[in-house]
Amino acid sequence: MAADPQSPPGRILLIRLKGIGDVILSTPLVRALRKAYPQSEIHFLTRPMASPVLKHNPHINRVWVHPEKTASTGEVFRFVGELRAARFDWVLDLAAEPRSAWLTLATGAPLRAGYAFRIRKWAFNRVIPKNKVRKYQAEVNLDLIRALGVRDDGHQTEIFLTDQEKQWAQKEWESPQLKDLKPRIGVNPTGTWASKRWPVDYWRRLVSLIHGGWGVKPILFGGPGDEGILGEVRWGMEERVLEMPKAGLLEASAFIQKMDLLIGNDGTPQHIAQAFGVKSLTLCGPHWGLGWTKPKDPRHRFLQHFLDCGPCDKNVCPFPAQEGLDRHVHQECLLKLTPSLVYSTAQEMLALH
Repeated sequence: MAADPQSPPGRILLIRLKGIGDVILSTPLVRALRKAYPQSEIHFLTRPMASPVLKHNPHINRVWVHPEKTASTGEVFRFVGELRAARFDWVLDLAAEPRSAWLTLATGAPLRAGYAFRIRKWAFNRVIPKNKVRKYQAEVNLDLIRALGVRDDGHQTEIFLTDQEKQWAQKEWESPQLKDLKPRIGVNPTGTWASKRWPVDYWRRLVSLIHGGWGVKPILFGGPGDEGILGEVRWGMEERVLEMPKAGLLEASAFIQKMDLLIGNDGTPQHIAQAFGVKSLTLCGPHWGLGWTKPKDPRHRFLQHFLDCGPCDKNVCPFPAQEGLDRHVHQECLLKLTPSLVYSTAQEMLALH
């Protein structure tokens, strides 16, 4: 069933429930659909945490926010009832997770498309074969509409900002402690999964290398709940490092837009940097960097040490911390990425125009 340009869908729903970075990586698909069907309504369903990055997207008519996990069963079913009442013509499930597959089926849309993941494919009447080749996740998303006969519009991700958000960031960069920083370097030691986080002592050594080598204080990035790890990195090094001003997601995005380089674990700040073309260096362990870093763009690089056990895509490293008890030590894939290697790579990237 290819898309018919003579009878475009009146209303399209895209579902990507979790992962702020995953939602950002969905924006090329949104743009392609808008270009193909300028008169159609395009809706996007996601979780509250990720919804801000879609807030000002001109290609989206409505952002649906799924009830919080604490919502009652009644609230969830009322929400599903509203989705069904919207009478979508197409529903595209970008993740094919159990919850998103169930929601896709519940809409009753004439065309329900998603990837053939295990038993979840029962929710779809247009089943797309699973991607067999590791590649950039934005490309994986685009494969979904390519299978429907919709031409893509490239894989550049997008975040749209208001003048107010940009002005907030400009004001912060003009503050006394930030206005003379050159180069503007950010470091992001945070991450949802412990297996993806570079060791704290490595971050501390990198901060010292940046401060000693370039004579500038790198800026620590983090969000709500990251105070513990940020405190560990900053402890005793207050004269060598700064912290990003407290901000909402879009204000933080506007702040990142004005940076020269962002070094970090695989996570939201890296995807924000890539959306704005800000140089990004991502440190990857168990999750393949190729899937989360914009390809063929020298402004965006990832470092990864390939062991015989990975990339394993596991959120918990199964190996013990002590040497000699197994083939590998805990998070060895990340331990192999030394601070000196990261620093030298950052030097190369900053020298690149």
